[in-house]
Amino acid sequence: MKKLKTMKKNIYKWFVPIMLFVFVFISCDKYLDIQPKGVRLLETIENYDQWLNSPDLQISLSKELNLLADNVDKPTIQNLTTSGSEWVYTWQEQFSEDVKATPLIWADHYQSIYYYNTVLQGIDEATGGTEQEKESLKAEALLGRAFEYLYLVNLYGKLYDENTSDEDLAVPFVTSNDLEDATPGRSTVQEIYDYIIGDITTAIPDLPEDNSENRFRGSVAAAYSVLARTYLYMGNYSLAAQNAQLALNNGSNTVLNYTTMTSDSEIPVLLTREEAIYARFNISYYQEEIPALAFLQSFDPTDLRLQFYYTNLGDYSFTTRGQTKYQPGGVSYGKAYPNWGTSVAEMRLILAEVAARENDLSTACDELDLVRKCRFPSDTYVKYESDVQEEVLQKVLDERTFEFAFTGMRWFDMRRLDAEGRMETVNRYDALDNVIATLSPGSNKYTLQIPIQVLYFNPDWEQNPTDE
Repeated sequence: MKKLKTMKKNIYKWFVPIMLFVFVFISCDKYLDIQPKGVRLLETIENYDQWLNSPDLQISLSKELNLLADNVDKPTIQNLTTSGSEWVYTWQEQFSEDVKATPLIWADHYQSIYYYNTVLQGIDEATGGTEQEKESLKAEALLGRAFEYLYLVNLYGKLYDENTSDEDLAVPFVTSNDLEDATPGRSTVQEIYDYIIGDITTAIPDLPEDNSENRFRGSVAAAYSVLARTYLYMGNYSLAAQNAQLALNNGSNTVLNYTTMTSDSEIPVLLTREEAIYARFNISYYQEEIPALAFLQSFDPTDLRLQFYYTNLGDYSFTTRGQTKYQPGGVSYGKAYPNWGTSVAEMRLILAEVAARENDLSTACDELDLVRKCRFPSDTYVKYESDVQEEVLQKVLDERTFEFAFTGMRWFDMRRLDAEGRMETVNRYDALDNVIATLSPGSNKYTLQIPIQVLYFNPDWEQNPTDE
């Protein structure tokens, strides 16, 4: 294990920065002095299994995803933004002006893809273990890579549109971990989705049936849950619902019940949390967020998520910016960290949304109830019911904002809702409540610009359009 950790450290220092376009200028000779030694250390099935247990894969998602969303605030920000996080928060075209800097968000996902590609490139030559174990690890790597690409295509490619996605550019689909291989060009949105679906479909027969001892690892249920999210983002609602149900059928279907807990300290650790289907943290999973006042004001005051995750609630009027904070470990500063991956609650809400869109309102309300009854005190809880389609759909969409707050998912819902004309203008305000940035309906800002650090070495790539 000590050798494996040393090898990983060396790869981080040299291979990953180049592979992910994090442009540290080093020589090939210096790189080649290190990389072959690292590769040789991955020799056995056990080595590759431990590789997939890397903590860096557990915390693979970018904390900056929260800063893009409409439910977050920076009450002390100045009119002149100066840091990468502030540029993300104000939807600037670039998040750094330094071509040698690490590309925010982009690099995090490609780093994880490097890990998975290392398994896919070398596992066939591994010794020890059985052929079934080898195929299982390969299947986990395919699923993990697909999960990362689902983020990338929804960050740097336009929202999926069956009429234009075969022309809309997304990101390069990298399958190699060899520096000597040419960097591929930008694939289309359609191509990336085809890769995602194809890789997961290929993986399913060889994936473990149970990941209850380590929710960060792949399983059959995890694969179906990622497919459910994939099809939801594609607007293919029937397949989203079908795969959400398959995820529940093949794994846990229990929603974490806050009503049976006296405090957030009783929330199980994510590693073995029953509600988690495919677990992930963000890179700074302990980082607090400041919720926007409008978001806080939209909560039902009896919602246990407020009591478990939000500090300084006061009288629930929420009139002072920055007073109330979102504490990801729970208000007890424990281990209640939310899952940035897929969960039973997410699958239930996908089923609810699809049913609402199909005007099956009874089913939509039933699925919604399976989540909400676990989030409100049982002695006062009343099941939501309505026979008005738009009201039910909006209730489901609202529930997603409460359930997945500050787990990196809101931005992707905003993109979907904007395409349906459901997003209003979002403003950012400085400390004096002056508007310093605006995200308008239909804005090109809903698709991030390719980082300049990437374009520096790929000058022939077409950049995404801007609003100007």
